[in-house]
Amino acid sequence: MLRQLGRRLPKTEGSLSLEGITDTVTIRRDRFGVPHIDASTSDDAWYGLGFCQGQDRAFQLETRMRVVRGTLAALVGRDALPLDELSRRIGFARYGRRGLDALSRHHRAGFEAFAAGVRAGMREGGGGRAHEFLLLRTKPSTFEASDAVGFLAVQSFALASNWDIELARLRMLALDGPDAVSALHPPYPADLPASDRPGEAAGQMVDALAEDLARAGQLFAEGGGSNNWAISGSRTRTGRPILANDPHLAPVLPPHWYLAHLRTPAWTVTGASLPGVPSFAAGHNGHGAWGVTAGLIDNTDLFVEEVGPTGDTVRRGADFVPVEVRHEVIEVRGEEPVRLQVLETDRGPIVGPAFDGAFGALSMSATWLEPASVGATIDLCQVRSFADLRSVYGSWASIPLNVVFADESGSIGWQLIGAAPVRGRGGGTIPLEAADPGTKWASRPVPFEDMPHLIDPPGGFVATANNQPSTDGPYLGSDFLDGYRAERIGELIADRDDWDVATTLRMQLDRSSIPWRKMRQAVLEAVTHDDAEPAAGILADWDGVVGADSAGATVFEVLVSEMARRVAEAKAPRSARFALGAGFTPLVPFNGLIVRRISHLIGLLETRPEGWFDDGWDEMIRESLRVSNRYLSRRLGADPGGWAWGRVRPLRFKHPLGAQRALRRLYDLGPMPHGGDANTINPAPVDPLDPLGNPDFAVASLRMVVDVGAWEHSRFALPGGQSGNPFSPHYSDQLPLWQRGDGLTIAQSESEIARVTRQTLVLTPD
Repeated sequence: MLRQLGRRLPKTEGSLSLEGITDTVTIRRDRFGVPHIDASTSDDAWYGLGFCQGQDRAFQLETRMRVVRGTLAALVGRDALPLDELSRRIGFARYGRRGLDALSRHHRAGFEAFAAGVRAGMREGGGGRAHEFLLLRTKPSTFEASDAVGFLAVQSFALASNWDIELARLRMLALDGPDAVSALHPPYPADLPASDRPGEAAGQMVDALAEDLARAGQLFAEGGGSNNWAISGSRTRTGRPILANDPHLAPVLPPHWYLAHLRTPAWTVTGASLPGVPSFAAGHNGHGAWGVTAGLIDNTDLFVEEVGPTGDTVRRGADFVPVEVRHEVIEVRGEEPVRLQVLETDRGPIVGPAFDGAFGALSMSATWLEPASVGATIDLCQVRSFADLRSVYGSWASIPLNVVFADESGSIGWQLIGAAPVRGRGGGTIPLEAADPGTKWASRPVPFEDMPHLIDPPGGFVATANNQPSTDGPYLGSDFLDGYRAERIGELIADRDDWDVATTLRMQLDRSSIPWRKMRQAVLEAVTHDDAEPAAGILADWDGVVGADSAGATVFEVLVSEMARRVAEAKAPRSARFALGAGFTPLVPFNGLIVRRISHLIGLLETRPEGWFDDGWDEMIRESLRVSNRYLSRRLGADPGGWAWGRVRPLRFKHPLGAQRALRRLYDLGPMPHGGDANTINPAPVDPLDPLGNPDFAVASLRMVVDVGAWEHSRFALPGGQSGNPFSPHYSDQLPLWQRGDGLTIAQSESEIARVTRQTLVLTPD
């Protein structure tokens, strides 16, 4: 039965007559199902991309559309109600409509053409409804251009640097008091690099938490990842720049990205598009190449609201002022609809009730909720220089990103994009009182001219890994990720001057642990080899590589999790789980502290402050290792030969329908051996609350290495494939490439495209 349902494969040969295009669009696919799309106009090219995504990723597009609209519960029932409530309160669909109106005529035409292509691909591009729709006994929704804009807001929310950490601190403040929050705050380590100082220590950064805690304490007296780099031709074997990118996102199926190659008489673009948006976040256009990591600008703040007795006012100063009231009705499959009343304040919508934890009336201010043009997704295809790139992104107010760039002239650069708010009082580290007019943001964000960037640095490379972006300039936030990956990237690049595509691909697989290097002496000097064997001996002999075949990696990761738990519980016994990364919403089930505990722990092991453990720090380390040893022996057996990290903590890629046990073997991929942790270049973060659990926080969702100027030498790999259909040959055919650190090539010249073509489909205007 399932096999019959699953045979909906796209039409990839012959011809189709369709509405929505002005001239012929030719789609040629290679052996991996990657489409080469030729069109005579830009709009027809975006239509072609939407058409292919609609063919291959219909259910993925449906779920993204429903997250934007807050209509998932109508499809799958009550389990999706928390997501729908969050979506309705934030107003992703509302933003999508307003954002579409903010586009220029040219940009809007591209978004509309893309949406029309999605609709045609879902409706007429294959042999019927995708199998997920048949299993759920439903029909696809009608994809609109506003859904594409709205999904950028969803991504902005999911990748925002610290609203989740604000909630974690708020919970810690309420349960354990301000001293706990202050003691467990991990400031950015001064010895790790900032993006504007590649290969150098950043120095001391601004810490805004103390000031915010002083204000928040009056309210709560009782006491929430990626790599990219560009290497100059001076450090490569060929003299051409090399650009690498591997965005880190949750291990899901189908993959987060869709590979494609578009050509028009005016421009061409090749790379990774975001399903549901006319964009290429990582790729090249025959003149330059670019790649992105999450910029983690703190562009989202939460405020504590006091709602008036009538339910439609909030306090501002001494008075209650009226607010806009929205009424939302959420359809729930098999049940009565759920009705919501949402208050829209001058700070933004009140969203607090949508978070797990009964936060009450919290309003959300976000730069990405203000309608602004996202037309850069269209224009990026035509940039030819770093100056062009800065011009294109000058008004970008959506997802904060580190964009690295390299062009045929040999130039390399980095630009941080995204609107950063100018705050009044407070640093955005914890929710403050909305009634205080001094906490309101200024009407305009930080000027783009003041945003950090770098071009052609003397060291011959730029690199970002979600780390602190700058050592000076405007305040951009306090919750960037630790810079261990950035430090490792820098030391590897600086070690040689003959980089090529093959060596860069190998570098993306690097799993060396700088944190172990920094804590090794402190740990081993404290360890005794009595009741901690065999873990103590394994750790003493470990080379610091978090490899899939390493028992030392397993001991290290379990030990670090145990020490992090003890540190958190020492100062926040009632809220330790939030300090360790527990989340507040199904859309973002972890908070950013899940990958921030390691630098804090290293700092404590180096300084040994008083007042944490009655028996001292050495005994805390020893007891943590004893507990880890017992845990591993009980869980994995007494023989450490079975403790290999990739065996005991394998990786599984999950499809939404794989949540049903009967469908898991059909839809999910894995388990498979996979090393790494949050601080290795090849990542797989560890949840301190479940150190042997699937690395659901993030893995490399794409690997790309571009040989700038020799474009056909470039490599791309998805952890899965182009198709969302498990019966398609392209559901998982790229996974072996991804696992071994290789990639497919995407043809560029007409002769090479003709050589690799396996199927050709011609779209003609109806």
